[in-house]
Amino acid sequence: MTRRLSDLYAPYGRCDKCGWKGQDWAFKYQGLCSKCYKQWRKERAEERRKLKLPNENVEVADGVSVTRNVRDRLERRAHSDVPLTRRSNLAEWCEGIGLCMSLIAMLVLIFTYNFYPKYAPLLVTCTVLGFVMARVGNHIQVDENVKRMPIVNARLEELALERQRKSDETNAFYASPEWRLIREQVIKEQGRMCQECGRRIRNDYDLTVDHIKPRSKFPEFSLDNSNLQVLCRRCNSAKAATYDESSMTPEKSKGLHREH
Repeated sequence: MTRRLSDLYAPYGRCDKCGWKGQDWAFKYQGLCSKCYKQWRKERAEERRKLKLPNENVEVADGVSVTRNVRDRLERRAHSDVPLTRRSNLAEWCEGIGLCMSLIAMLVLIFTYNFYPKYAPLLVTCTVLGFVMARVGNHIQVDENVKRMPIVNARLEELALERQRKSDETNAFYASPEWRLIREQVIKEQGRMCQECGRRIRNDYDLTVDHIKPRSKFPEFSLDNSNLQVLCRRCNSAKAATYDESSMTPEKSKGLHREH
């Protein structure tokens, strides 16, 4: 096995898998040499990948199907959009206070029973009362969640339908003859050079035309030449759907702020 000069001061040991003896930094982690350690990490990543549920299509609403990952993301957003009721918040507070009170009373009872036995009935009462408060709060939370889930599911369907509508509108826009015409004009004007990384784009698949101001937030600039730039697919994918006014050049900023 080939070793680098940087491994001269690495810890010395024997690989538990292949038996190689020498100096290697990987011995500090799993008792394996670098080659076996990398193979072990790949096997562990493969085992974790097999434990995950397959990312298959799941029907969310009538005629609307999304992947499992998208459904989980929409479900989290639906839960955040539907606020908890005051009764549910009060029940959560009651459960937390009850658990803390019962735990503190139990600890005080254990450590002070031999010194102050006359306070034992009071501490036992506080412990029982705390457990009762926690149990009542938990029961109220379960009841409120049963009432809240239909609202969350309705909101989930709304989000799925809205996402489907936006997807259809986006596909229709990028398939329109107006977009194809202005896309060809921008490519002719700017050339096949990525405006972000400066790399020349040779493959047609990597050639994309990006909206500087996101089309989802500024639809009025969708077909504006000054709002379009040529990017490679990697830079386009890495570009977030946000708009930073300070990052624009004066020429682009002047062109985008003219009257339409």
